[in-house]
Amino acid sequence: MKKLVLFVIVALVSVSVFAQKGKKTQTIVGANLRFEITGAQDTMTYLVFHFRDKLMLKDSARATKSGVFIFKSETPYQEGLYMIVSQNKKPYLNFIMTAKQDFTMKCDTANDPMKIKVEGSPENDEMLRFEQKGTESRKLMTELKEQQANYEKKNNKKKADECKAQIKALDSVMTAFIWELIERNPDYLFSKLQKAYQQIEIPEPPVRQDGTIDSNFKFNYYLNHYFDNIDMTDSRLLYTPVIEPKLKEYFTKTLYYQPSDTICKYVDKALDMARPDSVFFRFMLEWITYRFESSKVIGHDAVFVHIAKENQLKGKATWLDEDMIKKYEKRVKNLEPVLIGKIAPEIIMPDTTQTDDYRRWYSSYRMTKPYVILWFYDPDCPTCNKETSKLKQVYDSLETAGVRNFDVYGVSADEDIARWKRYLKEKQVKWINVGGMKANIDYMHAYNIYESGTPSMIIFDNETKEIILNRRIEMSNIEEFLKQYEKKFKNKKQ
Repeated sequence: MKKLVLFVIVALVSVSVFAQKGKKTQTIVGANLRFEITGAQDTMTYLVFHFRDKLMLKDSARATKSGVFIFKSETPYQEGLYMIVSQNKKPYLNFIMTAKQDFTMKCDTANDPMKIKVEGSPENDEMLRFEQKGTESRKLMTELKEQQANYEKKNNKKKADECKAQIKALDSVMTAFIWELIERNPDYLFSKLQKAYQQIEIPEPPVRQDGTIDSNFKFNYYLNHYFDNIDMTDSRLLYTPVIEPKLKEYFTKTLYYQPSDTICKYVDKALDMARPDSVFFRFMLEWITYRFESSKVIGHDAVFVHIAKENQLKGKATWLDEDMIKKYEKRVKNLEPVLIGKIAPEIIMPDTTQTDDYRRWYSSYRMTKPYVILWFYDPDCPTCNKETSKLKQVYDSLETAGVRNFDVYGVSADEDIARWKRYLKEKQVKWINVGGMKANIDYMHAYNIYESGTPSMIIFDNETKEIILNRRIEMSNIEEFLKQYEKKFKNKKQ
């Protein structure tokens, strides 16, 4: 049992917006829930519910007599998976909060499913049937595995294989039992919860006419059918433990390192499965947006920009006020020009030979190597100082080896020319250095330096002028990054 976390109900303001919108349920006037817990010595128990990856406090009830706790409410509780918890935070009972909230459940302090009784709640009867069947199956499974291990120690392969076959058969029986439960009452929240836990069955890839098979078939099938067993139109599932782990598995593991256009495709597909005006849609949109906006993975800023342009900036996030919309607009406006694949704006700035009468100007487009690193720094910035030294080390070592394939166009964000010159004299860098805050464009805006700050790094392909990296990486990784880019670029061209 995972550690129980209880939250004071006044902290649930953000949760209160997740009401029962989007699901038609029968009209209920209040709630009257009775729990009889044999052996409980508590003077009070707590009613908690699942939300995201936590258990949240909903209500409390004092004992009317030893072991009896009655929860009453003038308005019905939010439907979902709930738990009765002791004063010492020990779980007593799991149950489904159904639309009909007038029922009784009896159990003991050990939470033994074989001793639980349900009165007046058919859905919790089904849940109890599942838990009792599961308890029996787990007990038998444990015995069979112990027997198998003993036979294997004795090198009795025949008996060990018999145990293995029984384990497989038992697993099949339990799977069939679960699907029978799901299909008998498909609208029960418990049925939908169990269905959501079931893994997608992936068929074997079809054979092409030339006898070959698509090596990506199974992965693509998994991506396209991942949410088949989850009813994204039923917001009650948000109040169970199943949704957030599913989203994490899909978006932060399976899809996380895919190309940004692939991620965008499946983000759109997932959001389309929820009704635009539903609680589920809001939850998913906010969850996915945050993951990609805050991600440090290269290319995920493009995913965030796509999500915002297709949702928040198209009026689909109806709960956002005007100030929040403007913040999204500003963020997209700043990020979009420097996304990977965009053309890097040309910068023309003077070098250190500046005087009142003379300036020697250099263009970021007039470099000779295949790649150009735009290095934005401030001479008075400790991190810039440290990272410039690392970049110099990489630059010099590759130059000495005769394999340097990039130029550096260093841009100093400092109006103090004298300080800038002292800095360069100290560093003894050999690349082009420009600065003085005079340029053909507002490069601080064009490259989003106002937001990202210094030091900042942009790498673009000198042939196409396309940005291939729009964030700083470890300087020691630059050589490998360019090697991998060249492999990818050549494969793409072929």
